[in-house]
Amino acid sequence: MTKLKNKQLRLLRHLAQFEMLDYLSCLRLLDTENTYDRVALSYAFRPLTKHKYVRRRRDDSVIILAKGHKLFPKIKPLITLGGGTGGRERANTVSRTAMFLNEVGVESRASSEGTGATCFIPSACWRKLRTGILSTTRFAGILLIGEHRLAVYDIGDGNMEWQLRAEGSLFYRSYGGYETQATGMLFICDENRREEVAEKIIRQTMWSRKQLLGSSSEVERTRPVQYVRAPIRLKALYERVYLTTPSRLYESLAEIEQESRTIANFRQKSAETHDPAQGDYEAWPYRYFVNTATDLLKFVYYFAAAKSLLALRKEHYSELNYAIILPKQDFGILRIYPDIVNMEGAEFYEYRPAENSSSD
Repeated sequence: MTKLKNKQLRLLRHLAQFEMLDYLSCLRLLDTENTYDRVALSYAFRPLTKHKYVRRRRDDSVIILAKGHKLFPKIKPLITLGGGTGGRERANTVSRTAMFLNEVGVESRASSEGTGATCFIPSACWRKLRTGILSTTRFAGILLIGEHRLAVYDIGDGNMEWQLRAEGSLFYRSYGGYETQATGMLFICDENRREEVAEKIIRQTMWSRKQLLGSSSEVERTRPVQYVRAPIRLKALYERVYLTTPSRLYESLAEIEQESRTIANFRQKSAETHDPAQGDYEAWPYRYFVNTATDLLKFVYYFAAAKSLLALRKEHYSELNYAIILPKQDFGILRIYPDIVNMEGAEFYEYRPAENSSSD
């Protein structure tokens, strides 16, 4: 029997859970020392195909074979491969998403029973726990973290087939119990495309904000909705939509988990607004948005509120002002709307996680 290295066993263990993964992601899993040397990594991959543990398909996906499964007899696959191209693509998306989460210590499970720890439940498993999810939804799975149940999406460059109503079915209140109702979303996008993706999604949502942000409730449907290719747009029903990249994932999850405590720390004795469209708290004449975890929906609320205030000031005097607290890497997102950045009275504070304080 061929003696396999730990990194090769690591890859096979992942494939035993998720059946397949694209070739480049396989090399990423083998790169335990972060060498980024694709040639050397390809040599580490070859024994797995040579000795029939895995097979590399023409579409550059890698599937595990029976010999590979035998190394992990106690592991039951968390997904089932479909026969068509679409099914394989979805399976690969789930597998890659699980890989990203596993890199930062988040394990994948079939259910949340028996653990209160952070974990990722693939979409196929979640559908067994939650009824009423429309078939066209594109989520990869649910991330249980702290008080949240986040629907996770691998959105790449931000161009994907987005089903506004279908994704909303994850938040329906009439199906299953509260404990299986999503409380938000987590988007994982390509490295170095974060600001570009953020702008694309925010602008698409802002153009239809009266329709999308008007109400967090809607008629819950059981019939499939018409499937069309559409840009990603957000609506109030989603509650919170965090954006991150694989390299930022660890720090993003840390901020998400402590977000409510961070907001409470900034608020102190100030009054809560109880309306996400008007910020997290009010210390008159300012209303503050605390956006420490790159919540795109909160950015939309902030921009929409500021735009409305600018329009109001053209006709009436108002003491009201808005302020936003955010990490330095998100200041570029504010430049989407220069008129808001330059509006009289606007204040921007930098959030510094280590100090848990704000400053100009």
